[in-house]
Amino acid sequence: MAPLVFIAGSKPEPAVVEIVGNDYAFRAPATVNAGQTVFRFRNDGKQRHEFNIFLLKRGATIDQVITARKEGKPQSPMLDGAVGVLFAESGSRSQSGLTTNLLPGRDYGVICIFRDSAGKPRHYEMGMYSVIHVTGKPPAVAPATVDSVIAVDYAYSRYPREISPGRHVLAFQNNGKQRHEIGVVLLRKGVTLDSVVAVDKRDGDVEPLFEKNGGQGILHSHGGQAALGGLIIDFLPGREYLIDCSFQDDDKSPPHYKLGMYGSIKVRDSRRSQ
Repeated sequence: MAPLVFIAGSKPEPAVVEIVGNDYAFRAPATVNAGQTVFRFRNDGKQRHEFNIFLLKRGATIDQVITARKEGKPQSPMLDGAVGVLFAESGSRSQSGLTTNLLPGRDYGVICIFRDSAGKPRHYEMGMYSVIHVTGKPPAVAPATVDSVIAVDYAYSRYPREISPGRHVLAFQNNGKQRHEIGVVLLRKGVTLDSVVAVDKRDGDVEPLFEKNGGQGILHSHGGQAALGGLIIDFLPGREYLIDCSFQDDDKSPPHYKLGMYGSIKVRDSRRSQ
């Protein structure tokens, strides 16, 4: 599998592709050029949507993935890896971008797994899925430093506890045996990781502690693998971002954050960075 590579400095800029979601379909290009690409997500619908992109195995189809999901069967036999997930509220754009090195001649599936409310169908069951075919040869790229997040069972063994304000790229490597993710969300001003943990331990509602539209995106992968994408986040000075894993090993197991798989990234104040 090709490693995650990022554009840096004065080298050629990556292509930017905006994916548009509405109720209930994607407007996405049928084909894009190979190489370093930044995806952005815009939601023109009235419901909240996500842009969830993954690399299909050669010969696998998006219809096979959708059928497996509907039947409750594993999709891993049809996937070569996950790129990442972006979110957007109704009438808005995703807070972050998603960068990846698109492989020539390959197909990438795109779905939205949200539902409007409990008991309602998943959006992909209503037709909100698509496929993007990659053509051409990737141009030369220059590697750049990224902020790596390393997961084990059940913790983040490495991640940036404190960073400078501004744009950063987060990459995700899962060194555990279980499937893990890193979800990133902006906390409200004055809210800290400790306060979120305290509310969660008494089974309280933590949602009011998060900024509205504060979800920055998700990277995830199976054990021993890396996510194929990186989250591009414009970190705000003086703020704190929660990271956690909400996956479960099975339906009866607790979410991984309940087992200690959480943390936070604090952003230095811009006055201190000067």
